[in-house]
Amino acid sequence: MEELKARIELLKEQNPIKIQDLERKFGLLKFELQEAKKILERQEIALADVKGEWIKNDSEKNLAVLREEEQNLKIARMNYNAAVEKMDIMKTVVFLLS
Repeated sequence: MEELKARIELLKEQNPIKIQDLERKFGLLKFELQEAKKILERQEIALADVKGEWIKNDSEKNLAVLREEEQNLKIARMNYNAAVEKMDIMKTVVFLLS
């Protein structure tokens, strides 16, 4: 991440107008990545809580909630991985431009 910032700064000196848009996109991607990570962490905690309840009370209702939370965790992981991929693409673009 630090190397990416350094390259953006170098590019800013070379072409400040184009880099403003790149910086804005970088900021949005960084925010998206941080939010996706927070959501993933919260979902992992929620699933752990539901598993604990299911262990205490092995009911069909708790099993259904457990399955739902597992699906939510899968979705959160996919969203996080997508955010990581977007950031990797941004890094590639910056490296190609510099």
